[in-house]
Amino acid sequence: MQLSASFSGMNSLPSACEVRELIRPLDELDRKVLGGLVAVLMVDPQRLRDQEWLAQQFVQVAIVAHGFVDGGDDGEAHASSCDVALVQLYARLRMQPVVMVAMALFVRTAEDLRLMATQPTLSGAQALVRSYLAG
Repeated sequence: MQLSASFSGMNSLPSACEVRELIRPLDELDRKVLGGLVAVLMVDPQRLRDQEWLAQQFVQVAIVAHGFVDGGDDGEAHASSCDVALVQLYARLRMQPVVMVAMALFVRTAEDLRLMATQPTLSGAQALVRSYLAG
């Protein structure tokens, strides 16, 4: 899957209104995956343009968002073949649009943090992302 086409289509920094418009049509599952993906990007921002890594992270976050992690000590996903097929279908249908929105939200959040008068923090970034996801 070509994810770079989504990001390269963004020639300028999206406004807060544009980001909200991108998020608006997303359903609850998409928003969970979006929030998780942006959180992963905050931890490892230099990987933003690594398509393979982004695809792997999308699938990992989607597995958790679908509820296929049982919370056991090993933290591993325990999914049936039907569960795997569901996540594969979701990734095939929703990866490109959700990753595109994640990139827009990530860069918008970074710009919002830059414009704040205080020192940027991870908790501040998380609060901004939550506010965008809430509408």
